[in-house]
Amino acid sequence: MRIPFSRAPVTFESAAPFLKEALDNGWLTTGPLTERFNAGLKKYFGTDNVVPVSSCTAALQIALAASDLKRGDEVIVPANTFIASFETVELAGLTPVLADIDPATWNLSLTALEAKISPWTKAIIAVPFAGNPLPMQALRRIAEKHGLKLILDNAHALESRYDGEPLHHYADFSCYSFYATKNLTTAEGGAIVCSTADMERVRALSLHGMSRAAWNRYSGGSWRYDILETGFKANLTDIHAAIGLTQLHTLDAYHTRRLELMARYRQGLAGLPLRFQALSEGATESDHAGHLFCISVADGAGITREDIMASFSEKSIGFSVHFIPIYEFSGVAAKHGFNPADFPATADYFQGALSLPLYPTLSEAAQDEIIALIRSRFEKIVVTRAE
Repeated sequence: MRIPFSRAPVTFESAAPFLKEALDNGWLTTGPLTERFNAGLKKYFGTDNVVPVSSCTAALQIALAASDLKRGDEVIVPANTFIASFETVELAGLTPVLADIDPATWNLSLTALEAKISPWTKAIIAVPFAGNPLPMQALRRIAEKHGLKLILDNAHALESRYDGEPLHHYADFSCYSFYATKNLTTAEGGAIVCSTADMERVRALSLHGMSRAAWNRYSGGSWRYDILETGFKANLTDIHAAIGLTQLHTLDAYHTRRLELMARYRQGLAGLPLRFQALSEGATESDHAGHLFCISVADGAGITREDIMASFSEKSIGFSVHFIPIYEFSGVAAKHGFNPADFPATADYFQGALSLPLYPTLSEAAQDEIIALIRSRFEKIVVTRAE
């Protein structure tokens, strides 16, 4: 791909010293590099209550297990999210309930959320879509009013803030992703931020429910351990942590660069029949993590997102769509029978949804080419109509 959709800001030269250490020290799995990576996460997040895990999906599974929900309890999930937010609820024996998104912010609609709360609702999984923070104080009030656990799927929201605070400040459990396309990558990986009261349980759940991990047992401690409860195999390894360690020092600078590129997209595409994501009420531009830059081609624009996709493919430019609505998947429809008419804002966004390349090493020349290509598609429509 000439201009890829995403490119991790990691080079062999930057990663080699950490990977060499991970191989030479003999641990390979969870060990001293994982500890160092976690120390960096704690500093960045401003809390000691961080547990590194193997993926954001694993983090969601652990958060649900630590919430002590009962089989059949309902968990509200936005209709516009990655399938992991939904399927982890099912895998836990719980009942997922979909809620529509806000037509402007493309985040979970708080109005739709409250309309879906029933006597069986016990938790919310909210998603700061593309890195756009939700109105966290209002969301927290809803959770407290109804006695619900608030879980954040923060896969897009590493740098997101609201009222000066990281989003985990407002939640019971916050689940982060370090997948290959994320703002901080370990290839595969994630983390959970939780309360002090939940910390040891979350740590144990991340590794089979063990009272003590191998790193603690074999680095000078006792060999003995207990199984406190049924847990998961979800630990982060030193190999993956080595990749993450190459980027911790660049997070702030790369976040600034992402926001600059987002501003250039908005300016370059202004005036076209496209919709952009609006900030949530109370949020500022710098509160956005800048993980994705999504547009939605307006209905009646004269072209479709597929027309733009075709132009991108011709020029070897990457793109994606975030996300196919949960209710559109055949497996979900067969099991749950959600009515698409119940999610008009999600459907309206999705019909024109397109995610453009966005990463710190994207050059302005490449971005200008992307902008010009999109503009040219609309200009062709104008010319055709004039003829």
